[in-house]
Amino acid sequence: MEDRKKTAFVTKEGHFQWTCLPFGLKTSPAIFQRVLSTILRKYKLTEFAVNYIDDILIFSKNFYDHISHLTQLLKAIQTEGFRLKFTKCTFATDSVKYLGHVIQNNSIRPVKDNLVSINNFPVPKTQKNIRQLLGKINFYHEYIPNSAIILDPLHNLLRKNQRFIWSIECQKAFEKIKKLLCSQPILEIFDKDLPIKIYTDASLEGVGAILKQTQLNGKEKPVAYFSKKLNAAQKKKKAIYLECLAIKEAVRYWQYWLIGKSFTVYSDHKPLENMNIKSRTDEELGDFTYYLSQYDFQIKYAPGKDNLEADCLSRNPVLETNENKEEQLKIINLIKLDDILTDQKNNEEIRNKKNNLIKKNNVYFKKYRNRKKIMLSEEFSIKLIKNIHENLCHIGIKQMQKKIGTVYTAKNLTKNIIQFCKNCGICMKNKSRGNDKFGLMSHLGPATKPFEIISIDTIGGFGGSKSEKKYLHILVDHFTRYAFILTSKTQSANDFVKLVNNIANTDEIGILLTDQYPGINSKKFKRFLSEKSIQMVFTAINTPFSNGINERLNQTLVNKIRCKINEKNKKLAWTTIAQECVNRYNDTDHSVTGFAPRYLLYGTDVSILPQELKEGKKTEMDWICDRKIAYENTIKSHDYNKKLFDKNRKDMEFNVGDMVYVENGNKLNRRKLDELNIGPYKIIERISNSIYRINTGHKKTESNNFHITKLIPASALDGVEPSWLGTCLQDENFYGKLSAPVGEM
Repeated sequence: MEDRKKTAFVTKEGHFQWTCLPFGLKTSPAIFQRVLSTILRKYKLTEFAVNYIDDILIFSKNFYDHISHLTQLLKAIQTEGFRLKFTKCTFATDSVKYLGHVIQNNSIRPVKDNLVSINNFPVPKTQKNIRQLLGKINFYHEYIPNSAIILDPLHNLLRKNQRFIWSIECQKAFEKIKKLLCSQPILEIFDKDLPIKIYTDASLEGVGAILKQTQLNGKEKPVAYFSKKLNAAQKKKKAIYLECLAIKEAVRYWQYWLIGKSFTVYSDHKPLENMNIKSRTDEELGDFTYYLSQYDFQIKYAPGKDNLEADCLSRNPVLETNENKEEQLKIINLIKLDDILTDQKNNEEIRNKKNNLIKKNNVYFKKYRNRKKIMLSEEFSIKLIKNIHENLCHIGIKQMQKKIGTVYTAKNLTKNIIQFCKNCGICMKNKSRGNDKFGLMSHLGPATKPFEIISIDTIGGFGGSKSEKKYLHILVDHFTRYAFILTSKTQSANDFVKLVNNIANTDEIGILLTDQYPGINSKKFKRFLSEKSIQMVFTAINTPFSNGINERLNQTLVNKIRCKINEKNKKLAWTTIAQECVNRYNDTDHSVTGFAPRYLLYGTDVSILPQELKEGKKTEMDWICDRKIAYENTIKSHDYNKKLFDKNRKDMEFNVGDMVYVENGNKLNRRKLDELNIGPYKIIERISNSIYRINTGHKKTESNNFHITKLIPASALDGVEPSWLGTCLQDENFYGKLSAPVGEM
């Protein structure tokens, strides 16, 4: 009812809307198809009924079944409020016209009425007429085993830069194809219970194949034909490659019939008969090895004289090289029935509980609610977990549980899945999500007076704006948040010495916090700090948040400089504007302390009130009280940020000797497919609650310092592993075993 408005239309008589689904709407066929197929599934009629939009086909083995099937369908149709037109219905017949085909006695052929348009098709006079003709013929091309040969002259007229000349060969092909189609060719309907034989061949033009089945009367009849052209690169390949390509393309074309079935492939390439194509590891046949390994088939030699039909198709292919590229069905069978039977035979739990289990096809199942699951030993399940996890490209815990847990059951199955996925070294080193976040927010200080703690950082990329200088060096006092800057062409030790001397010449500095710049890490700068009795603390590798006050100030100053430099009509050097911006910053109340940095450092009044309106000059005691308030505001801000930061993190404490993975450098410098984490490495020293020294082999000691947030424990779960776990995971004999799916047992 709510969708009727979508069908509304307006006429001079008024506004109308449909009360039922009309023809003509773009989505009408899809909606009708979905509704009717849903009814068939709802009433469990799909075993004997199918529909294509409003055409319902019922198939039964005998008359009595047919009456029962009709009754069930008609009741369902009536219950759902549908009506059938009696004159359009056909009941109890052994032949039916359906979607342009006649289906009768397990065979299928084109409807003769539909071939009249082809028989009466006029002689083509343009390329457009050729395409129209081929479009009609291609609907029935599966009935013509050598259509490519016959239609070759017509296909040639469609080539690029080809003049349209209707030759005698074209006329012969035109007449012959119409005659063949109108002679009522017949294909057998595929029967999943009959033996399957595929005849393949390859030539320099293309690959071809015929799928045949031996009928109950002993006669071998064709079920389907296939052919495909080769591209330029494939035409240069060796014969064995082309013959294997013919097998792969044919199998993929009929994959929906072949998966889970045993079949035989006949090829006129003798070397294939005694060569196990599945065992080939060379690059040329690697793709075929991967794809064909999921099918159960054997290759037999058929001399060329006995394989003429496939040979004909390969030399005159129908499909272009870019056709039939829809995604193939993928099925990976990672466990053999024999392995299950062997495991259950040695499973003590099964021997003790046989009376409570269900046995089917010699396999023991355990019933969970309405589901039956195959029983495995814990040892065998560990092997299966590893195999599935690695073969399915390291899927996660939930996917593993869904993949295994719905079919199999074993002791500690869920626990072992979680343990294996979380301890997988490849996942730890390469996945960008899923790992627990360790480490809570810590705090250097807080500073209780000016210059007790200062920090330095450098910003580059400023060159070209009326100045040859490229770098902005920023020093900030953690107590007052007062900023000093220096602009320069380099990041040398002399630049940093000059910057620090702005304070060191008049005041005493306690701790200098800085990143590991070469100029700062130089002997000259370290000697300068030693002479000034300044303690230097390096931030850990790739942790800019460890110098958060500087990083935030960097953003603020760059934004101010950008605004000012693009605001002025008269362009000034960026160095001049930078100094102006840092002065304005120092005169602005800070969002954390609540006071201007210049006021907290020097007691300078930076109020924007006119002198006449000020109620009184602040005393030194007021200044000291305001510093105390600023300190308290700093503590409150840190506590608030810590609460947010720690919300989704775990408190973790590593010990010397622990093995950990570390982040693989700065993500901006990594290539897309580089490992995200490297290791595991051993912790050799705990520097603080947040910083650890790791034995990564780097020459400089500071470059081995890592923040706790960059560490991942090599063993992410507590608990003792089963004693046999390591042995199971090293058993290479288990991997790569392929067979029919368990569902086919």
